[in-house]
Amino acid sequence: MKEEAREYYHFLLTVCQDENIPLVTVYRQLREFLERLCRTQMPDGSLQMTDLSARVSFVASKVGLSVVEQNRLHTFRLTSNAVLNRQSEPSRENLLRDIKTLTFFVKRLTGEDIPAELYHQLPRADATYIVAPPAKERIRRMRVCFQYADDTFLYVLPVDTVADEPLRVRYNVSQVNEEFAETCKLLWRHAQVNLLDVAVDEAGILTPSFIILEPDYLLDISSLAECFKDYGHHPANYLLARLQSPDNTRPLLLGNIANLFLDEWIYAKEEPDYLTCMKKAFRTYSIDLAACADLLDKEKEKEFFADCKRHFDHIRQTVTETFRAPGYELDKTDAVLEPTYICEALGLQGRLDYMQRDMSSFIEMKSGKADEYSIRGKVEPKENNKVQMLLYQAVLEYSMGMDHRKVKAYLLYTRYPLLYPARPSWAMVRRVMDVRNRIVANEYGMQLRNSPHYTAERLKDIHPDTLNERHLNNTLWKRYLYPAIDAVMQRLRALTPLEQCYFYTLYNFITKELYTSKSGDIDYEGRTGAAALWLSTLEEKCEAGEILYDLTITENHAADLHKAYLVLARANQRSAQTLPNFREGDSIVLYQRNNDTDNVTNKMVFKGNIERITDRDIRIRLRASQQNTSVLPPDSRYAIEHDYMDTSFRSMYLGLSAFLSANKDRRDLLLFQRQPEFDVSFDPRIAVAPDDFSRITLKAQAAKDYFLLVGPPGTGKTSRALRGMVEAFYREGKQILLLSYTNRAVDEICKTLSAITPEIDFIRIGSELSCDIPFRSHLIENVLESCSSRREVHACIERCRVFVGTVSTFSSKTELFRLKTFDVAIVDEATQILEPQLLGLLCARNVAGGNAIGKFILIGDHKQLPAVVLQSESQSEVCEDCLHSIGLHNLKDSLFERLYRNSADTTHHLSLITNRSYDMLCRQGRMNVEVARFPNHAFYGGLLEPVGLQHQQGELTLAPGLENDEFADILVRRVVFLASVPEVASQSAKINHFEAQLVARLAAAIYRQYDGTSGFRPALTLGIITPYRSQIALIKSEIAALGIPCLNDILVDTVERFQGSERDVIIYSFCVNRTYQLKFLANLTEEGGVWIDRKLNVALTRARKQLFMTGVPHLLRQNPIYADLLDSIFLNGRNYDFQEDNPSPI
Repeated sequence: MKEEAREYYHFLLTVCQDENIPLVTVYRQLREFLERLCRTQMPDGSLQMTDLSARVSFVASKVGLSVVEQNRLHTFRLTSNAVLNRQSEPSRENLLRDIKTLTFFVKRLTGEDIPAELYHQLPRADATYIVAPPAKERIRRMRVCFQYADDTFLYVLPVDTVADEPLRVRYNVSQVNEEFAETCKLLWRHAQVNLLDVAVDEAGILTPSFIILEPDYLLDISSLAECFKDYGHHPANYLLARLQSPDNTRPLLLGNIANLFLDEWIYAKEEPDYLTCMKKAFRTYSIDLAACADLLDKEKEKEFFADCKRHFDHIRQTVTETFRAPGYELDKTDAVLEPTYICEALGLQGRLDYMQRDMSSFIEMKSGKADEYSIRGKVEPKENNKVQMLLYQAVLEYSMGMDHRKVKAYLLYTRYPLLYPARPSWAMVRRVMDVRNRIVANEYGMQLRNSPHYTAERLKDIHPDTLNERHLNNTLWKRYLYPAIDAVMQRLRALTPLEQCYFYTLYNFITKELYTSKSGDIDYEGRTGAAALWLSTLEEKCEAGEILYDLTITENHAADLHKAYLVLARANQRSAQTLPNFREGDSIVLYQRNNDTDNVTNKMVFKGNIERITDRDIRIRLRASQQNTSVLPPDSRYAIEHDYMDTSFRSMYLGLSAFLSANKDRRDLLLFQRQPEFDVSFDPRIAVAPDDFSRITLKAQAAKDYFLLVGPPGTGKTSRALRGMVEAFYREGKQILLLSYTNRAVDEICKTLSAITPEIDFIRIGSELSCDIPFRSHLIENVLESCSSRREVHACIERCRVFVGTVSTFSSKTELFRLKTFDVAIVDEATQILEPQLLGLLCARNVAGGNAIGKFILIGDHKQLPAVVLQSESQSEVCEDCLHSIGLHNLKDSLFERLYRNSADTTHHLSLITNRSYDMLCRQGRMNVEVARFPNHAFYGGLLEPVGLQHQQGELTLAPGLENDEFADILVRRVVFLASVPEVASQSAKINHFEAQLVARLAAAIYRQYDGTSGFRPALTLGIITPYRSQIALIKSEIAALGIPCLNDILVDTVERFQGSERDVIIYSFCVNRTYQLKFLANLTEEGGVWIDRKLNVALTRARKQLFMTGVPHLLRQNPIYADLLDSIFLNGRNYDFQEDNPSPI
């Protein structure tokens, strides 16, 4: 603690003394500093607190700060919020006041005295703060931090102001907020709460109409509405929906097709043709239509297409007649389609089908039944549909400032047709929001306790007796509803104790991961998660590269029905130290941003993907076309941010559902209740295989259940090993599924397939944007374009024997398994795929009830970068002994790693050649022997051997004319370390000017060296790796200043972006300026008592011919692996000190 205190005080002294740093920069650093201090006091990663105010309150109570001390910290927090959001100008006087606050906070946390030099810099007067009493009037909304409660009041602390004592909130008030009685029983200390429509009396007591628990955890409006069933609205309906696989049924398909019809009618300038629309629907939903079991019956198929025609006619009637009828005021020429709303006030998000541009009215379309009453032929909307409409009205009120009484909401039932005006009931909205709060409390409890036993208790609520709150006993309940609910628990009860423990542990892991993805993580470099969209300050977003703003539309093609897009010009914003964190293919949200208060929570949001991004402009493919181009005004300014709404969690929960109904033999295999089987007749051929690739292909053929292949860097796992397996299986007539984690890796698989002769036909599942141009003709939508019937689709899919795509794409397209059974699935990049992400595919069943995937082959390297996991390592750790017995110790590890470690443990006495369940490629053709030396011995036990290619051996010669270059000595060396110096404490720890300048000069020397010998090609010759976006931007600006155009095209990026690629030369800038950064820099795993840094391994093994590194030696040496790396370099005299005019070996 003494060393940490010294570092803290040194930082505070530096920012006190250095008057040249912009005050905004200092406030950003101080804010990060406070965040880091709070994290040191919150080691338990389960304490999910989305807001700094909650963390300050938690730490204050933990260390016993007085109210005055707390309020000084909150004053700094509020001041920094205003400064970093550009809502107020910083002053040096306030800055020194805030530094004093943080200095005394450090003293309180560490117990170490303040150094005299720092103490004398601080102002004499204590930091003052102003307590703002609540106004004696109605307050629209207040964010508060819950402390405790009694029978009358909740006691809370305000987040946006400071208070000397907790404010009192009156709850359970009849006809005001009594609907939140259950919510108030569930509150926990430091929970974030939004109070809406708050009345304040003379005594300052607050009486809100709405109490919203953890509003930064957004629930989807349609998912919440679906909790309102005929039999009740228990929160466990939300859990039930996760575990019920949505059958590919007629109603679902009809709904999708009806939505397509509505779009066509809204866009139509002339009357749309039914057959043309049906052809488009067939092309869009060809797999779904072909796989739908309900349509196998000829009569049902005939009924279905008659239904489609009826819905088409009803939509025509509604749009052409009802829209124009008096009182409806609907104008399709001034409509917005599929706008998204993010409402932090209510903790909700949702997407509407149809909205008038002025938000005066909207339509939500339903293709199913309403409630039909035989008396007088009355038709009423179903309760869940009413709830959905009410929630949209509430969101428009609290996000967009619309008076809900003036917004006309319509439900369009295309079955009848019926355009039903929804009537707002604010008491009903409160009841719905109480259910929302109870769902969020459930989710919070599961991730907080992180216990399969607790999760099992929560899931016991998925029981017919619990969910049937209205005590239904009619035929509908007995014949349909009861069995559907009971089926989930019956399958759960039928599992063995081991299977149940596995199920609940995975469920808990997914829930924790989902919670973190929404609310963000406290133990991370910067804020993460969807809540960052409104909780991060503008300065924080800019530094992280998470926003592009002041964009202007230069081309508006939003009205293009098939491929709507925009081109937006980028403004010259920000300094050279920021770099946008956006890539082609990224999902984004787009909204109007004409001033600093505009954000996703108060603007209409449009979703899309980046098609192209350059320094000058950005092209966005919109998710929904907009016939009315004035929806996106040309004179407005726009912003884009990342879309965090990830659908992979839905697939993971459905994967668990697939596990419940999986065949027993597959569950037994995955949980080591039976050993994998092999065809032993292959053994003699395996023993005499002429090379590694032949041996591995034979082992893959011999495996009846699974085979694992470890593919270290540069060993040809995709280009050679995967190709050999595909060719062998294809010759045997097998149906083959090829999967990978990233689209880039799928492109590589497609490239490998395209090189096979004779040519192999394959189909790629995925979207055009995620597929490289040469392979787009293989996309399923293009392959099936000529099909005009379900029979032709069946034939086309049956004819093709090789299917390719990402794991996430196939996880969301499980209907394909109704049309095809695969004999073998080969999964590349398997170590980057979490077990729950793969589980659903491996447990899928075909229509006959057999396994949809026969055997599976996993290819990967657990010593390279693992799957991305948001929660901390301690949170993903597995504690149950029964799961330890099957090799499940931590869910951050992939299924590949678990199977590999178990196989290695049980067959460690066998050699690689005689081990049937796994093998390892040991001959690498990428790295020069010197480049490979350290990773080979430190991470691979010396097993890697060079193939013997020309670049892997021999000496380098200096290019003519470089004899006097400052880097002349090292340009002919293979591995070099260049010592740098730490950045001054007053600067961000995420940049190092010395390293950036050194890297740029070295890059220029490498350019001259290669340009003068073998030729310099930007995409092949040189790559620069560094851990922070700010350092990437700084290096790029230093390179640009050199005026060598070729160098502007090299890749400068993080190690994550380099995985799977290679360069002749790699420069690695460690950019470690403070000790705490070492934790972020490493990604550790352990094997056989040896610690392996996966990030470092990937960084070092990208280089073919030369590897240059620069960092601060005394800091790096605090990490044992980096110390070993430096020792191995120093041993060979390959380290240089460039801190003087003339470089010299250290």
